[in-house]
Amino acid sequence: MAISVGDTLGRDIYTKKGMYVGKAYDAMIDLERGSISGIVVSDVANGCLKDVVDSPSKKIVLPYSYVEAIGDIIIIKPPAIGGSYTTGGLV
Repeated sequence: MAISVGDTLGRDIYTKKGMYVGKAYDAMIDLERGSISGIVVSDVANGCLKDVVDSPSKKIVLPYSYVEAIGDIIIIKPPAIGGSYTTGGLV
C-alpha cells in the first residue's frame, strides 16, 4: 500500500510505547535515491523529546528508518541506545 507524503503531514507521532513525540511537519527527501530520508517533527516541546530542543518553535528531523508504521498516527521505534533518541538534526 502506498501513501503520499502529504497524507502524513500533521499526523501525531508516538513511540511504540505510546509516548507522544510530536507532529509530522514535513519530509526530507533523498534525491539520489528518490526516497524519504527523514521526517521533520514539530510540537517537540510538548513531547517526550522536549529536552532535545531549546525553544518551543524548534523542529527536529527523525531518520525515516525509525518509522515502524503509518496509519491514523505514525509509530516510531523506541530509543535504542541509552534511553534517548539520536535525532537527525534540529531545524
